[in-house]
Amino acid sequence: MQTYNIKSCGIIRSDNSMKYFSGIGFSLLVLLVLMVILFQPRTSTAQEIFTNKLNMRFVLIPAGSFTMGSPASEKGRQWNETQHKVIISKSFYLQETEVTQGQWNRLVSPNPSSFKLGNNYPVDSASWDDAVQFISFLNKLEGTNRYRLPTEAEWEYACRAGSTTAFAQGPITTFSCNEPDPALSDFAWYCYTSGLQGPARDFKPHPVKTRKPNKWGLYDMHGNVQEWVMDACKWRNIWKAKVGVITNTYRNNIVDPLETQGNHRIIRGGGWYQTGKYQRSAYRSYYKPFAKRNSLGFRIVRMK
Repeated sequence: MQTYNIKSCGIIRSDNSMKYFSGIGFSLLVLLVLMVILFQPRTSTAQEIFTNKLNMRFVLIPAGSFTMGSPASEKGRQWNETQHKVIISKSFYLQETEVTQGQWNRLVSPNPSSFKLGNNYPVDSASWDDAVQFISFLNKLEGTNRYRLPTEAEWEYACRAGSTTAFAQGPITTFSCNEPDPALSDFAWYCYTSGLQGPARDFKPHPVKTRKPNKWGLYDMHGNVQEWVMDACKWRNIWKAKVGVITNTYRNNIVDPLETQGNHRIIRGGGWYQTGKYQRSAYRSYYKPFAKRNSLGFRIVRMK
């Protein structure tokens, strides 16, 4: 009786002479390879773009998991940045840039910005309430309910873009406004690039998409204007004598967290006038939802 070995997509005789290819077996193998390619997880990049009626561009952020917060060794770390695993169960679209004054002006009037410098500048001095109202008008314009602010977890997940360091591009090395941080200066408008580099002492926001994006194609996740997220928070713990963002969402293996308790709202991302300490991916801060500051803006999620 002749025996056979399976080898190299064909059926080979044990005497190493080719007997024949199995057409059915080969077809099944090709189908299996195609299925592996098509259904492998998308975790390396986010490239699909959605453009809406206001010409806002949204980048598809793939579902996945990540470590939220910062390690104890990270320079500038705050007490409320405990590391924990978070699961983002659904892909979502996140706006490529912060909402610009041009986009605001096409939908809402008046423009609240303190720095009315042009259509490509981020809208500033927008409260959380203003952001939510803008989004309600956008949903009405497009006849949908898919637009909203990102959750705090979605925001950090997208900001990190797979990174585990203080910034998406590397570790933090300095809090100084007088010298560049190698992982930040090409990617963010912060106190060094926006006020002490050139022109000197010209502190202000800058046009979007004028620094480099992160690996998922998102601009100004560090710096330019601070960004509102959906989450509420409390701001102090009397028993522990702690002040800062306080939520119940920093728990391990939590799925799609959203804090709804508290009279304040969380902001992320750091502002054009702040040092690298406040630009870190894990840094958390807060304001009242009606607060307006010339460093406050937002970007939008569009649900799939």
